[in-house]
Amino acid sequence: MKGHPLLKHAAVMVALLGIALHGYISLFKAADGPNAFTLGLLAFSVVPYVVCLLVTLMGKGQPLVGLFGAVAALVMSGITYHSVFTAPSSSTAAIGLLFVPLVNLLVAVPAGMLVGLGLRWWLARSFVPPK
Repeated sequence: MKGHPLLKHAAVMVALLGIALHGYISLFKAADGPNAFTLGLLAFSVVPYVVCLLVTLMGKGQPLVGLFGAVAALVMSGITYHSVFTAPSSSTAAIGLLFVPLVNLLVAVPAGMLVGLGLRWWLARSFVPPK
């Protein structure tokens, strides 16, 4: 099943939105402004989105997989942003910024990609013309 171009554009846009969110956090929300630590955190934070972009752009017919992976990572990043900046529940809420890239890379993106693969498989089997 070849991916629809609109799915590819959506996957790229969601991944770029995630990269922009982490760029905003690292460059503008940091207390001391950009420094070596925040730039390193930015580099680490964008890895899950780069993985989703690679799957979307390099894989044959995989934009649905990349889209679901990027959406899962963006949801986790959005929840973390909310818990750190909008409604922090404790003084240690900012530690979530250190762990969310790892959780995105090891849990959220693979889970989202599995959902995308399952949906892709189901769509391919459901819309096969009868013989």
